[in-house]
Amino acid sequence: MSLQNGARKIIRRMALGDTDLPQQCTIELPDPQDEIRVWLHGAGAPRDVTDAHAPACAAPFLIGIGLDDDPGPSAQLSLKFCESHPDRRVLGEIGLASARAIKTSGQTLRLFQARSCRNYCLPWARLLAHRLYQTYTKFRRRGHPEENRNTDVPIDALGTRSMIVAFICPRPVVLVSVSHGETANIFPMNLLGSIGNGQMTFALNSSRQAAPLVEQAGRVVLSNIPSAESDVARQLRGNHRKESVLWDQLPFETSPSPAFGIPVPCFATRIRELQVDAVHKLGSHTLFVARVVHDERRSAGPQFTMVHGIYQARRLRRQAGAHRSSE
Repeated sequence: MSLQNGARKIIRRMALGDTDLPQQCTIELPDPQDEIRVWLHGAGAPRDVTDAHAPACAAPFLIGIGLDDDPGPSAQLSLKFCESHPDRRVLGEIGLASARAIKTSGQTLRLFQARSCRNYCLPWARLLAHRLYQTYTKFRRRGHPEENRNTDVPIDALGTRSMIVAFICPRPVVLVSVSHGETANIFPMNLLGSIGNGQMTFALNSSRQAAPLVEQAGRVVLSNIPSAESDVARQLRGNHRKESVLWDQLPFETSPSPAFGIPVPCFATRIRELQVDAVHKLGSHTLFVARVVHDERRSAGPQFTMVHGIYQARRLRRQAGAHRSSE
C-alpha cells in the first residue's frame, strides 16, 4: 500500500468511523422482507406502497409506483421509508415530482422524479461526512478513467442521495434467466418490484448487453437466491456485459422452468416467470413492465438481500444497542 493510499484510508476512517461500510451491503432477510414499510404521503390518508413500488432508473433518478387512481398534484407527494416497529420511525424521505404515467393491463404505473431527499438513518454530522466523501471520490475519479469502468451511470447529487434512501428498503437480489434463439444469459439484478395485480417492473442498464436481449426475448425467469448462495450469484455480475453464456458452463446445476422451459438454478427458493408487456427507455436504464405467468415458492429461509451501507450502519448500531441492553 502506498503512503498516499494509507493516508487516504486513515482520513476516511476518521471521518466515517463505524459507518465506513460498502455502499452495497448484503443482509439476510425472509421473502418478503419485514423490516421497512414504504408510505406514500400527500394524497389523502398515507398509503402503504411497500409492495407496489420499485426504482425505475438511476439517471435521471425515477421511482415507479403502481396506483389505482391519480394521486393529484405532486407538489406535496413524498415517499417515507419507515421502520416496521410500532413507532414507525421515519428513516428517509423522498419528495416526489410527477414525471409520467404508464398505462398497464392493471394499475397505472406512475413514475416520479425526486424533488428533495432527506436521510435520518445517522446523525447529521456522519451523513455530511458521507456526502463530502462521495463528492471527493467523484472528483478524484475524473482524473483516473480506469476507475470508472464499473461506474458508467452519471448520477447527479440528488439522484445519488435518493437512491441511498430508496435502498433503506431492503431489495432482494434475483438471478434473471433469459433465452432467445441461440443466445442465452443469466445475471443478478436488484432494481425490481411488484406494482400490484400480478405485475412487476424491473430495470436494466441500457448500455449493457442484457437489456436488448431481454427486449428481444420478451420473457424472463426471476430466481430468488438463498443467502448461502450469494457468492455464487456475485460471480455472474459480469454477465450483464456478455452477449451470451452457455448453460452447461455455469457453476451450479439448473433445471427448466415450468412454463417457459428456461434453465433456472436448482438452488432457487422461488421462481417467477414473467411475460414482458412493455419496454420503456428512460435514460441510463431500460424499464420493463411484465406480467407474472407462473410463481412458485420452492423453499423458505433467508434470502440474498441488499441495502445501502448507511442503513446497514444503523442496523448494526441498533443490534449492538439491543445486545448491550440484554446483558
